[in-house]
Amino acid sequence: MYIKKIGFLSFLFTLFISCSSDSDEVIIVPQPVTPEEKIILKEVVVVDENTLKLEWTTTGKNTYQSFQFSRKTSENGTEGSLNQETGNTFVKIDNNIPYTPYLDYQITGYTTNGQSVKSNIVTYKRPGIKLLNIRPTDALFDSDNGNMFIFGDNGNIMKYDVTSGSVVKEISTGATLGYSFLGTFGGQKELYVPRNDGWVYIYNTSDLSLKDQINFGSSVTSVVLANDKLYGTTGDISNVSLKCFDRATKQLVSTNGNYQYGRIKKVANTNSSFFYITTNVGPPNLIRFNYNADGTFVNRFEDKYHGDHPLNDKIFEALPGGNGFLTAIEGAIYDSNLVFTGNLPRGNSGLTSFDFDTSNIIAGTDKKSIELYNLNSYAKVNSINTERYPFKVFSYGNKIVSLSSTNAFAINNYYLDPPVNVIVEILNK
Repeated sequence: MYIKKIGFLSFLFTLFISCSSDSDEVIIVPQPVTPEEKIILKEVVVVDENTLKLEWTTTGKNTYQSFQFSRKTSENGTEGSLNQETGNTFVKIDNNIPYTPYLDYQITGYTTNGQSVKSNIVTYKRPGIKLLNIRPTDALFDSDNGNMFIFGDNGNIMKYDVTSGSVVKEISTGATLGYSFLGTFGGQKELYVPRNDGWVYIYNTSDLSLKDQINFGSSVTSVVLANDKLYGTTGDISNVSLKCFDRATKQLVSTNGNYQYGRIKKVANTNSSFFYITTNVGPPNLIRFNYNADGTFVNRFEDKYHGDHPLNDKIFEALPGGNGFLTAIEGAIYDSNLVFTGNLPRGNSGLTSFDFDTSNIIAGTDKKSIELYNLNSYAKVNSINTERYPFKVFSYGNKIVSLSSTNAFAINNYYLDPPVNVIVEILNK
């Protein structure tokens, strides 16, 4: 019996020791994790073609005082900013998005304790928008094969194929360019490009390779080829500022002039007569020069107004019938004797460019439209909406090709600012 008691007591002691040992184990209680301070910008919501909605959430303990928004139009572009929102707002509407194929958004939050927290970057892409990397001062169009030649303010020349919708060639001339001309010599099309160094470079239209060059002696602002004679307006003294060279021999044929620097347009259905608008005189002056087919000078005369009616060398096209020309945002109409006869019925629109088909005047506007006017009566016959702002318009069969600025550009009676970003639009007549 005694032995049994000892055994029982031994069992109790062992049990006690065991329980004491268990009680010495360290029990780890999980602690709450402090959330990382984050601003999580969600994917953009497309409201319409001009509007995007941004939404975001925050994590962490911070209270935000305000949110600031940055927006970039290219991966390496300069950041722009949108109006900030208060710290208790988590939705932002961008209702004026740029017409560009690429947009980056990022949010910076400013906390009440003075910290700043940046969100992730969200990208919105529109691959259907194809911007041309050139700031154009002028453009010419070869309607025989659908090629546009675009002249940049940096001296570059870009060849754009309308059929493929792509740039097929671009060259750098290293010069400041004047108003170029697309002509044919010896059965081959050539591009005549006036330069500020006094030379006119002649390029093959097929590959923009340099074919020939003629030295006009001083800065050339405009050229026209007529009857295998190349006429150019220069910075030489007034009475010899308009020069004529033989295209084949490159020899000087004649000189004449009235003012330094100008833009010329050939009068249709004449051998070699030209309308001339000065480019460096304000208000601009208007002259008509008449030549024989061999390039010898016949006579000249000026208009009688000297600033009474609109003239703009940047918006200037001779009428195809030889009965005058159109100019300026008003669509001013002059007859072949330089008499002002009125304006096109443009309403509140400013006209930016002119071209023609067999029946109509085709005019780009600053209101995102192209207007068609009857070539004889000047009555408006149609209006075509465009995606953007037409800078240069061209007739192409039953289509109209528009080199359009993505944003409105500065334009007035004497000035037309080169667009920053451009696209090519093709529209049905």
